[in-house]
Parts: sequence; C-alpha cells; structure tokens
Amino acid sequence: MPLTDEQFEQYQRDGYVVVEDCLDGATVEAVTERIDAYVRNDRDATQFERMLEPDAEDAALGDADPVRKFEGVGMVREDDVFAELVRDEAIVDVVRQLQGPNLHLLRSAAMLKPPRVGSEKKFHQDAAYYPIHPMDHVTVWVALDQSTTENGCMQVVPGAHTDGLLGHEAVEYDTDIAISEADYTPEDAVALPMEPGDVLFQHCLLPHYTAPNETEDWRRAFIAAYMRSRSRFTDQNPPEWVDSYDVTGDSFRGCV
Repeated sequence: MPLTDEQFEQYQRDGYVVVEDCLDGATVEAVTERIDAYVRNDRDATQFERMLEPDAEDAALGDADPVRKFEGVGMVREDDVFAELVRDEAIVDVVRQLQGPNLHLLRSAAMLKPPRVGSEKKFHQDAAYYPIHPMDHVTVWVALDQSTTENGCMQVVPGAHTDGLLGHEAVEYDTDIAISEADYTPEDAVALPMEPGDVLFQHCLLPHYTAPNETEDWRRAFIAAYMRSRSRFTDQNPPEWVDSYDVTGDSFRGCV
C-alpha cells in the first residue's frame, strides 16, 4: 500500500517514515528463520559476507555465532527468501512512490545485534558508502524483532538529510565509518522503536545511529537499499562492494 499524503510529506520533510505492519507475520517469520540458519551455520553463505562482533568471544552465545551482519547483494541472488523480500509489493510500492518505476537494488544486508554483545553503530549516512548520482537512494530497514532503545533500535536526526553529504572517517576498518564533520549526539536523535513487520523508509543522507544491545534477546533487521535504475557512478574506481540487482521496471546502459 502506498504512503498517505501525510506520510509522503513526512519523508520529504524529515527524511524518513515508518510504516507500521507493512509486512505480514509469515514473511517476517520466513526471513528470521533463514537468517538464523546462516547464524547457526545450518546454511553456507557463498555469495555474501559474514561479519562477527569484533569483541565477542566465539562461544558467547552457545550454539549461535555472534554475527554482526551479513552483507552483499549476493544475498538475494543466492537465497529465494531474501529475493522475495526485496521484491515484496508492500515495500516496492512505497519505494516506487519515492523513486519512480525503474528500480535497482543497491544493497542487501542483515544487521544483527546479538544478545549482550551487540555493539553500537556510530552516526553515519548511508550515502557515504556509495559514489552514485543522484544521491537520493532509499534505505529500507525491516524490523524482524521488537526493536527498542534497550536493544539498539534505529535513531535518526530528523531533517538533517537536507544538509548534504558530510565528511566521514573510518572507525576500525574501511566499511565502518562515522560522521566526522558534525557533532551529533543521541540527544539530537529521535529513537524509532518498531515491532516485527514494521518498515522504516529512510533517505540515504539522513544521519542515524544505533546503540548497543544490552538485553538477553536478539535485535535483527534486514536492510534493502533501492536506487533509480538510471543512477550512475560519480567515481571512476568505485568501491568493490558496490553492486546492483534489477528489481522492477527498465534498466539502462551505462548505469550502475
């Protein structure tokens, strides 16, 4: 179901909108169970990467690995459950409204905060990872568990997407970056608690942050970032992690 006029206005003004009950329980369950299968090594990931919490011991969670994230458009190429999710009409209808009829997937990832050891992600903008134009792709954040301030729900700075791309610097490694030019703190942000099946649609220039998971439960989310199919590189040597996948509408030669 497309956004209402009020929701569309909020996205343009604030840089985000949360659509409650966007996905049904069966879809959420299928995606959650598939992620768990990869976390517990019941399925092998061959076309996408897996990252563990750097400071967590391997045995911290018993039979489950302390996975921080799975990353790569290969997730949707390799696994039908993920492919069905990124093409789900409940999501795609909204993105079409924001981006137009021709869409490519720019990113797919499972962002996980394991119990007790899930670490924070400092303030950053998604656009900083991707040298593409126009700089207006939409990050879709799907809540698979109840997401709270205690377990690391999304926190955003409303309206700050209009400030443009800010300077970022690496925190620990090249794909762990944080805003360096602006001094955002959690007091500047609005926390967005969400229920399983709620979906956050977020402008790629919106600064956001997630706190550590201090609870005994997982906080799992799936991310799918969508760009216009006419998007093009602004860098002759784009990062190796930039990839794309046709979702709907037409594709165009010379574009990402």
